[in-house]
Amino acid sequence: MRRINNILEETPEISNQTDNPFMGVIKGQVDLKRVTFHYPKEKVPALNTISLSIDAGKTAAIVGGVGSGKSTLLQILPRLIETERNMVQIDGIPIHDRDLNHLRASIGFVTQEAHIFSDTIVNNIIFGREGVSEDHMKRILEISQLSADINAFPEGIHSVLGERGITLSGGQRQRLTIARALIADPPILILDDALSQVDTRTEAAILQGILEMRQGKTNIIVSHRLSTIRRANIIFVLKDGQLAEQGVHTALLKAKNEYARLYRRQQLSEELESF
Repeated sequence: MRRINNILEETPEISNQTDNPFMGVIKGQVDLKRVTFHYPKEKVPALNTISLSIDAGKTAAIVGGVGSGKSTLLQILPRLIETERNMVQIDGIPIHDRDLNHLRASIGFVTQEAHIFSDTIVNNIIFGREGVSEDHMKRILEISQLSADINAFPEGIHSVLGERGITLSGGQRQRLTIARALIADPPILILDDALSQVDTRTEAAILQGILEMRQGKTNIIVSHRLSTIRRANIIFVLKDGQLAEQGVHTALLKAKNEYARLYRRQQLSEELESF
């Protein structure tokens, strides 16, 4: 009991920084202003003076090589890691002035690592939420490409999963966590390489469904498969913690810089894998 109480009495390092935090509705405008971030004991910054804007209701893609700073940038938005005040704003209000719980509840965040509980499929998806209609659940399962997989289980959506989702494949676990994020339909959805374990065709179908469902809401997508993010309204290219380029797919290819180099390398890799 003492050990449990020690945990319960811990004060989180990240918490509300004002006595009267803003609780207003989030529309999804994201602005970063010269964001710089160092991990402890690291001399080189993970992010170096990055400034960018994502309009509310638009889809943005973030690409770059390993270690370019993509995941670090995304973790800053829901304050999973801290930046200095006023560097990051949502709808023109610094994230440090917003209520932390409300901020995080307004952002659906799906990472590459899928966290599955030893419970039924439906309980893993709704995650304690109430009032989810059958039609809404059916639509979410179709978008996340889970319908056929679930029908193969003896008890369908009420089948119990093993610890950490051991009864599911890696791709199924990722698609289930995407369904969990979509069920709440948050103002901002972040997919941090969340489809790395599904094939290219399935990834494209899922992203197509997400964009159709979430028209008018903000989506931020990281994917190593550049061919699947062509429809993004804007693409940001990171390199060594800095913003190297930004623009739409066709313009970035014509520029023949970092994005075009990454795209050509990926095309070559896919061609070699097809042999």
